[in-house]
Parts: sequence; structure tokens; C-alpha cells
Amino acid sequence: QHKPLVSLCVPVYGTEGLIGRFLDSILAQKDAPLFETIIVNDGSPGTKELRSIVKIYTKRFKERGLPFVFLEHGKNLGTLEARRTAVTAASGEYLAFADPDDELPPTALRILYEAACASGADIVQGSIAVFGTENEPEKRVTSFAQKAAQVYHGTLTGDAIMHGFLIEHLYSAFLCGKLFKTNLVQKAFAEIPFTYCTMAEDVLTYFFIALYADKYRGIPDIVYNYCINTGVTSRRQITDLSEWEKVCSAASVFTIILSYLDDHPSIGSEIRKAVKALGRTYRTDNLKQLEVCVVPSLQEEARAMLNEWWGIID
Repeated sequence: QHKPLVSLCVPVYGTEGLIGRFLDSILAQKDAPLFETIIVNDGSPGTKELRSIVKIYTKRFKERGLPFVFLEHGKNLGTLEARRTAVTAASGEYLAFADPDDELPPTALRILYEAACASGADIVQGSIAVFGTENEPEKRVTSFAQKAAQVYHGTLTGDAIMHGFLIEHLYSAFLCGKLFKTNLVQKAFAEIPFTYCTMAEDVLTYFFIALYADKYRGIPDIVYNYCINTGVTSRRQITDLSEWEKVCSAASVFTIILSYLDDHPSIGSEIRKAVKALGRTYRTDNLKQLEVCVVPSLQEEARAMLNEWWGIID
């Protein structure tokens, strides 16, 4: 038994039909360091199907000598908490996040790990490619693809890591496409209170990662394939207020960060100003989703819910 060098953390909710494709891409990793895959069932409505799939893949991973961990929540707690469960269980020196509707290119883990070892960085970021663009507005695809590919090709240290993310916009806050020192991510989660959040949770987690990080390294290689037309960020029709609440949960991200900044004024007003500006951007996007995605019969209630969630952002 050897300790994994990398822990791959994967929350699952309602994506059982896609996870097989994702796990096949994990099994296809070439020359990767020893890694473990941690799947967290976040109270998915397809739990029975998921368990059947996991049973099949547990055997396949075992045949390859790759640790495979399956954890479950009794009810849906949101993406943030599913990731927290995986991070708590992680035993690798390094950690990566992935979603089960996406894929990893064959050399992703090797490239990220080698870059981390060579640079000594506790954050390594590669580029993200976008697929699943069918029936998606061209403007949205283009905008998202540009953001996904936004990487600072070089090294940042100390306060420059946070400034590069929030103020200079040198690189994106996506958790996918990055490799982290595990203890850094665990330290970040220790600062985040329990919260139901399935939208903008990357911003919340990465804010605290950037706060404690010593060294960032960006590389040009594509290390993640992101499917744009699945998940809560897609522009699918919303016919249930519980689904709309997931979209509005982005507001909790900024409530938590702004509360932390209130308690730590030494971080500076420049960071606070940038956080509020980013929050307004997410609120604007929520308003756009309200207009485009929510069925007419729910518009009034959905707007009231959005205003209640976003009260802190002026």
C-alpha cells in the first residue's frame, strides 16, 4: 500500500448518466502519479443508479491499483459541502477538483503534478477547454471559453496571488484545471462556515485558498475539458423554485467573504471593493437567468427570492 500523491475530489448530484464518461477519462490518465479518486454522492436523486455505476468502477480502479473512495451524504448539502467532505477525506499531498459531467485530458494529472514538483508552487493552474456547446448562445460560449482559458503564465507569490485573482484579473478562480497542496485547501475550508451553495462556490473556496497561498504557477497546457451545457450554470429552463434557489445561492458566497473582511480589516479596502464588484457581476447574471430561464408562472416569486438572497450587495 502506497500513499496517493494526488487526491481527485468529485461531487455528484444528478449527473449519473455522465459519470461513466468522466471515470473513463480518469482511467485513461497516462504516466500519472499514484492518485486516488474520491466520489461524494451529495444526496443525488439517482443514488441507486450511481451506486451501481460506482460498484463497476470500483473494480476497474482496483484492477489498476488505483485507490477509489465512495462517500455519501444522507441528503443534498450542495456542491461546497460535498467538496468539503472529499477534501477532509483526501490523503494525497496534492489535490484536484473535478465535476462528473466533465473530462480530464489523458496527460492532465501528470502535467499538473510535474509542474508542481518543478516549481514548488502550492497552486498550479493549467488551461481549460470547453465542449458541449450545442444549442448554447455563441456569445456565452465565447465569453466562457475566454474566461476558462485565462491563466497567468508565470509565477505569483504572496499578496500578488490574491491581487492577481481579484484586482488585476490575471487568471480565473475556477477550481477545476488547478492542482493544490492538500493542506492549503484543508486550511481554506476551515475558514468557511457550513453553507448550502451550488453556485459561485469556486469563488468562495478560492478566496480562502488565495489568502493562505505562498506560490502560484500558471502553465499553458490544457488540463481540463469543461462541458458547458450541463449543470446549474447552463441556461436550461427552470420550472421549480428549489432549482432557482440553487442559482441564488451564489449570494451566500459574498455574504461569507464580506463578513470575513469585516472581521479582518487589515486585508484592505481594495480587496473589499473588488469582492463587492464581483458580487454585483454575479447578481447581474442571476437577473439574466431569471429573465431567460425561469418559467413565467414563477417569475414573481423567483424575483422576490433573488432580492432576499442578494440583500447584502448594494
